[in-house]
Amino acid sequence: MQHVKFLLSGCGLLLLLTALSIPLPVSGQTSSGATLAGSVLDSRTSEPLISATVGLTGPRRDTLYTASDLRGAFRFRLLEPGEYTVWVSYVGYRTSTERVLVSAGGEADVAIRMWPDVEAVDAVEISARATRAIQRGDSLIYNAESFKVLQGSTAEELLAKMPGIVVEGGTVEAQGEQVQKVLVDGREFFDGDVNLALKNLPADVIASIEVFDKKSEQAEFTGFDDGEQIKTINIVTKAGFRTGTFGEVSAGYGTDDRYRANGNVNIFDDERRISILGLSNNINQLNFSQEDLAGVISSGASGRGRGGRRGGGRSDGGGGRSGASGGSAAGNFMVGNMDGITASNGIGLNYVDQWGEKLSFSGSYFFNQSDNDTQTDIDRRYFESLFPGQTYGETSQSEMENWNHRLRGKLDYRIDSDNSLQFVPSASFQTNTLTDWLQGANLLDGSPTDAVENTSRSRTEAYNIGADLIYRHRFATPGRTLSAVFSGKISDKTSDIYSDYLTQTFGTETAEERYGQFKDYGNRQYTLRGNLMYTERLAEPLQLQAAYKIAWSDADADRLLFDRSTVGDLYDQLNEELSNRYTSDYLTHAAALGLRYHRGELNLMLGADFQYATLTGDQRFPTEGSLSKSFFSVLPSLTARYSLDRSNSLMLRYRSSSEAPEVDELQEVVDNSNPLFLSSGNADLDQQIAHTLNLRYIRTTLTGQTFIAMLGATARTDYIADSTMVADRDLILPSGITLEKGAQYTRPVNLNGYYSLQSMLTYGFPVDWIRSNINISFAANYANVPTLLNGVRSSTRELNLIPKVIIGSNISHNLDFTLSYSATINRLFNSQPGAAQSDYTNHLAAVKLGWTFWQGLTLRSTLNYVHYAGLADEAEDYVMWNASLGWKFLRSRQAEIRIEACDLLDSNRAFSHQISSSYYDYIHSNVLRPYVMLSLTYTFR
Repeated sequence: MQHVKFLLSGCGLLLLLTALSIPLPVSGQTSSGATLAGSVLDSRTSEPLISATVGLTGPRRDTLYTASDLRGAFRFRLLEPGEYTVWVSYVGYRTSTERVLVSAGGEADVAIRMWPDVEAVDAVEISARATRAIQRGDSLIYNAESFKVLQGSTAEELLAKMPGIVVEGGTVEAQGEQVQKVLVDGREFFDGDVNLALKNLPADVIASIEVFDKKSEQAEFTGFDDGEQIKTINIVTKAGFRTGTFGEVSAGYGTDDRYRANGNVNIFDDERRISILGLSNNINQLNFSQEDLAGVISSGASGRGRGGRRGGGRSDGGGGRSGASGGSAAGNFMVGNMDGITASNGIGLNYVDQWGEKLSFSGSYFFNQSDNDTQTDIDRRYFESLFPGQTYGETSQSEMENWNHRLRGKLDYRIDSDNSLQFVPSASFQTNTLTDWLQGANLLDGSPTDAVENTSRSRTEAYNIGADLIYRHRFATPGRTLSAVFSGKISDKTSDIYSDYLTQTFGTETAEERYGQFKDYGNRQYTLRGNLMYTERLAEPLQLQAAYKIAWSDADADRLLFDRSTVGDLYDQLNEELSNRYTSDYLTHAAALGLRYHRGELNLMLGADFQYATLTGDQRFPTEGSLSKSFFSVLPSLTARYSLDRSNSLMLRYRSSSEAPEVDELQEVVDNSNPLFLSSGNADLDQQIAHTLNLRYIRTTLTGQTFIAMLGATARTDYIADSTMVADRDLILPSGITLEKGAQYTRPVNLNGYYSLQSMLTYGFPVDWIRSNINISFAANYANVPTLLNGVRSSTRELNLIPKVIIGSNISHNLDFTLSYSATINRLFNSQPGAAQSDYTNHLAAVKLGWTFWQGLTLRSTLNYVHYAGLADEAEDYVMWNASLGWKFLRSRQAEIRIEACDLLDSNRAFSHQISSSYYDYIHSNVLRPYVMLSLTYTFR
């Protein structure tokens, strides 16, 4: 098998290297290429227009973007000869278009004069209110000056004012989709890390915000829209800040030894940009969003009783944390999304530069160290019709320390106008130590039937190293391109876990057992991918793409468990029933065809992957066994975009994809981290197929009105679901492990019937008489998740209705307020006959005020009211109030001394309500207690 894997991966590599070595014809273009320069001016005053968006569409129909500088100038380099179309958009002006002929090796120059747009607004409106947003193709461009925020605010606070953008819980959504990349002036900023960019860029350096679906780099090069897009925000800075140094430093100390220190320095010099960030605090402020690098919490150290292998098969959405802590460390292990109290230290460095005309580089490095203390209580109530009188209670406490390094670079070498080479390396390293204590019990009619107490100590080390190598070539024939992509990745995770157990069974006599275990877990995965793509223009509106793709993934998982000796503290007794060595391979070959049609305002792409996949698995211990499966799939795709006019656009997107089961889902070894909730994998799993459909309509007007409507649906065949068995008596599992009465055993199975529906309407408009913007939105989501309970099929169904209204002031930079109200109406139920349902509503009302008044005094206050209706525990309502009073001084009020109080009413809570196929949970976690802090902030520009 190893020889076959090596041969297959070697064939794919040989194919790519052969493609790279083929002598490719090149045009007679010189390596230096031609240059197109120009300026953007007001047609009436001839004054330069700063930060105008400039697009350049060439003879191959690909489009380049830039922005005008402080003098209104722009420049495009390394162009091939031919006719180009230059278009310029600027808020409050009509879009201008010019055609320019560029000769080989020459330099063309053009002056673009912009005329004010008076079609939608009359002279009174122009003088009273700046244009808020314009639509340019698929891009929605917001004028930052039209949204007033308090001086010293961040880009995140500015975005929260804009219609169609939702900033909540550490994530940003635009047009109903999560933003995955942030650019600054069209260039990478901290590898597109959304949180870093928005929390550390000041609002007063921003000229405009562009929201669009970023095409893949492959699509941008070939001009063939393959539909692979991610929601992206481009922050266009004011020209005065594109050269110079700006940033902010802050430090504070308070009661209960609470402290905070953070800063950011940005050194911009046109093409070269250096940004340095740092933070240190113990008040849960986590600016760095980290990848899920090691997944150490799910390694079995904690043994949480949250219901089975994957959180009890809970449907997508719903529940959700309230309170300051937010999130669930057990589910995600992401810095910035953790329960409890966290102290963190971090530093980040980002470097972007243009090395000559041909070579550009961008790179980033992060270091993060965090200590987390979490206390959690779970009150689980089973559906009475399924398990009469049965409940479960759990109390746990954990202390975790995490060290993380993450590096990423991108080297782009533009050989000439027709050839480019790109190298993208990345690496991450993580070490995690965790001490965890858990006490849980099953109860029947309020009396315990069995219980467990577990103390675990674990250490996990992990790394991920990978790289992408991409070569692209344009032929002399317009529309004809050839691209070769090769990528490789290796990841490794090892965990050492020591656990001490006390289990008790209650009945006529109480029986208890004490024992200790050592778990030696290892998981290593290799991934190789290759893709050879060819495009050809068939006719003026038609373009063809053909591709061959190969992907191979090999995963080795070792789970060895040793029992502690009865005569000493040595862990030398290998437990074969709870140990396993397993190898999984997933190999795919795919031939892909796509056809793109582009005429006028219609852009249509239709394609399909014809994929053949093989899934193999080999168990090497405790017994030998193997499986081999093959799949043939046709995976179609469709993307259609149509712009009715410059204010209205419509987009339809359909995607299908395959997903192989993870190695731990195939590994048939029992995880007994919590003896009351056992779980294992299933070697008979098949791959699952997902189908996703999205429809989006956007309308914008120059008067500031924005309307967005979205519909989405997802369906999965052979969905990897949970099968849970609850023991009504002591049972012996196939592995030989005893499942005690009242305990649960969960394993993954393939089931059809998964689907989800999403919809969203949002309408934003200005109200001049209160000088504010109002955003009204309504979202409706429904999910149907199939499960098995004691062999009986059922579905967990969840409906969420989310109305929301936000009133954001637009008065001045000295007075800023936001009023908001939202409700999450949840209906969660199981389809089994007699199963109870959970209907509850989460109300959240918030007031945020910032006011700079006499002699630089600044008052800030946030008030959040949380109310739950329909839950048995109505005591979770609370009011969270934070306030501060500061004084700004020095020249331009660059410094501020501030006293701030957190949770003045001492009422903060961390609470969530979750549902599974057979129960629902009330979950509480610890939060920060009230404190007062004195801080000093200095801003430099």
